[in-house]
Amino acid sequence: MFVGIDLGTSAVKVLAVTTSGQAISSGAEFYGLLTPHPDFVEQDANVIYQATMRVLERVLADVRLRGSEVAAIGFSSAMHGILAVDENGEPISHVITWLDRRSAAIADAWRADGTGIELYRRTGAPTHPMLPLLKLRWLRDNERDLFARAKRFIGLKELFVFRWTGEWLVDWGLAAATGMFALSKPDWDERALELAGVDAARLAQPAAPSTALRTFRASIARELHLAPHTAVVLASSDGALANIGIGASLAGDLALTLGTSGAIRVLVDAPAIDDAGRTFCYRADDTRFIVGGPTSSAGASLDWIFALLIAELPKEERFARAVELAAGVAPGADGAVVLPFLSGERAPYWRSSLRGTFDGLDLSHDRATIVRAGFEGVVFGMNAVYDVVRATVGEAQRLLLSGGLTKAPLVRTLLADVFNLPAVQPHQQEASAFGAALLAAEAVGAIADATACARGVGYDDPTLPQADQLAAYRAAYERYARFVQAHLELYG
Repeated sequence: MFVGIDLGTSAVKVLAVTTSGQAISSGAEFYGLLTPHPDFVEQDANVIYQATMRVLERVLADVRLRGSEVAAIGFSSAMHGILAVDENGEPISHVITWLDRRSAAIADAWRADGTGIELYRRTGAPTHPMLPLLKLRWLRDNERDLFARAKRFIGLKELFVFRWTGEWLVDWGLAAATGMFALSKPDWDERALELAGVDAARLAQPAAPSTALRTFRASIARELHLAPHTAVVLASSDGALANIGIGASLAGDLALTLGTSGAIRVLVDAPAIDDAGRTFCYRADDTRFIVGGPTSSAGASLDWIFALLIAELPKEERFARAVELAAGVAPGADGAVVLPFLSGERAPYWRSSLRGTFDGLDLSHDRATIVRAGFEGVVFGMNAVYDVVRATVGEAQRLLLSGGLTKAPLVRTLLADVFNLPAVQPHQQEASAFGAALLAAEAVGAIADATACARGVGYDDPTLPQADQLAAYRAAYERYARFVQAHLELYG
């Protein structure tokens, strides 16, 4: 058996699979976000660690009941988080998550003076408050005592790897997402480190995603009932592993994730960057890169709209009701437009100051119209990223989907119609955890190709674009784009 652990923004997910890609056992546990001040969005690393250990113990117990043994464990993690640890490797701060915007003024200044585009060309990471680079600069300038006391600045995955193996290592995929990793070589970028105010000794050592450690601490091996020779494989970021976990490696495969946030990603063999710095280019595995862009406007924005307009229902019932309401409104939402930038927006605008709005409303509109416009706004935001991605790496032939929102037929139909592409749902829905497990199996030689194995698990029948709806969505998207342009000028 091979286990994938996905340390997500809102939950940890653990999946045990065979070499054929068959899922044998899975588990999950949710944890919360901390917002101690405006623009601060943090997490307690120890809370996440304990939640992960609980879920992992349950999954491993199930594996043992089946008479199987775990050969390797691969790690996926959300990108852009950072925390400070002391000389013993214990956290002395919370994790500062990708949602945190405290460094927005630094990002704005660097984008204005040219530092941002210089760094983008060196690292492939667009300048935005999400980047650990900017968070470190903010800590250096505003939390000087913490900055000085910290022995290292790391991400969640590095904490797990150290506690389990005693090694301070970070895979190239997560290192690339810090904004401090060179695009031209697999190592820290000197200019980025200078701007962050740290040297490489205060970060984890970069290592290839296929790195397999067989130095399990005896105490952890006993706690988890694992053999001491069980391999811990670094694997990669959640985005890269989602591509691998849905088999999105063929020419024309466009991976699209819609969950708490959204993202579009394409696997490529060589770095490809956008002249205007609108998309990222990160390392994915030992040889490939991912090109794409994340949106902040996805499930979190829709949840806010549902809480506003369907407040009479319990939270767990709102999404289903929202889908019912939206399905009763024609494409284009009768001219109503929702810009779902409730926490700023990342790709393709990279404006943390951007804000959401309801536009084009009149007295004939009701909550169903606005809910429909909310769904469309989220999908239009993803399509705006695709406009840049296809100009950089070429046209897609199909959408390969992951993330909770894509489970709804309404959302799949919207995606197929707006992108004018077949939208395909993989049988295995936990894409990042699945990708981590398969990359672990590949790293120890149990399978030859993780993405090929993922494709072998299979897909649902594609949701095809509806020819009679394409013109309506094209007009609605153009209207959305005009409103976005007007708001970009307002928040310039």
